[in-house]
Amino acid sequence: MTRILLRPAVRSDAEFLFSMASDVEVVRWVGDGTPWSREYFDRRFWQALSATGSRDPDVQRWFIGTTEESLRVGLLSIIRRSDHLEVGYWVHPDHWGLGYAGELLVHAQEHATGLPLAAQVYRANAASRRVLERAGFALVDDGDPLTYRRRPIP
Repeated sequence: MTRILLRPAVRSDAEFLFSMASDVEVVRWVGDGTPWSREYFDRRFWQALSATGSRDPDVQRWFIGTTEESLRVGLLSIIRRSDHLEVGYWVHPDHWGLGYAGELLVHAQEHATGLPLAAQVYRANAASRRVLERAGFALVDDGDPLTYRRRPIP
């Protein structure tokens, strides 16, 4: 059982999420490692909010991990691909080192709908690699970024 709850992102989460998206330490291993501009964040945020439970490829959904007291601790991103779900996660720096990233991945499995989960992580991001491995992900491509996959639980 996890200590956090997962819920779909809502409009009132924008400032919390932007605080992470614009933080150089949080996005260090995301994309090109550049903090997101407000314009770029807003575009991605509204796309994620408008996504539904669609089974179409490339639909991205964002979920907020919270404590039982509704304290926001992080983000779980799930993007539907043709043969898997691509997952990503951010934990707010105030909550680093407390195991929340792994708990977000536990929740990702609940949304897998029979598809394997996949995640990409840069080789130098040892902390995130450990999180994926502890969550049952196996390395399937050793390029950079590395690609990990986890089969759905039957």
